Amino acid sequence: MMKASNTRNFILLALLLTVLAWGCGYKSRSESLSHLDSITVFPIANETVEYGLEDDLGDALKKEFSDQGNWGEGTDSVFNASIKTYEIFPISLDQNNQPEQYRILLGMSFVFEDLKQNKVLRNEKDYEKVYDFYVVPDRDEPPKTLAEAKEDLAEETAEDIVSSIVKEW
Repeated sequence: MMKASNTRNFILLALLLTVLAWGCGYKSRSESLSHLDSITVFPIANETVEYGLEDDLGDALKKEFSDQGNWGEGTDSVFNASIKTYEIFPISLDQNNQPEQYRILLGMSFVFEDLKQNKVLRNEKDYEKVYDFYVVPDRDEPPKTLAEAKEDLAEETAEDIVSSIVKEW
C-alpha cells in the first residue's frame, strides 16, 4: 500500500514539474523588445572580394527578423552590418590530396538600434561564423556546391544573429 502511494505521489510531482516547465519555455520575442514592431535592414556592406554574399545575407536577415521577431519593414529599429572577412579553405583531403570538406569563415560587424528609445542594443565588432561542408558523397551530410554552401551560410548566420537579438529563454 505504501509503495502505490509513493508511486502516485511521484507521478503527480512529475506531471506538475512538466506543466511548470512548459510554462517557462522561451518567448518568441524578448519583453525588452516588445515595443518594437518594425525594422529596417540596411544593405550589407561587403569589404571582401566575395560579391553576392551581402545580398544573400541581407535577404536572409529580413526573413529571420520577420519570422522570429514578427517584425515588418519600418523604422522602429535598424540593423546595419558589414562583412569584414570571408575565407574558404579545405579542412580534409582524400588519399589523392583532393579536398573532401571545406570550411568557410565569415567575419562581420553589426549594430542593432532601437530608434523608439534611441538606444544601441547590440554592437558586435567581431562576430564570426564558421561553416563546414562536404563536396564529396558518402560523408556525414550530402555534398554541396560552393553556391549552396554560401546560401546555407547566409541562412545560418542570419538565424544565429536574429536569435541572439530577439529570443529570451
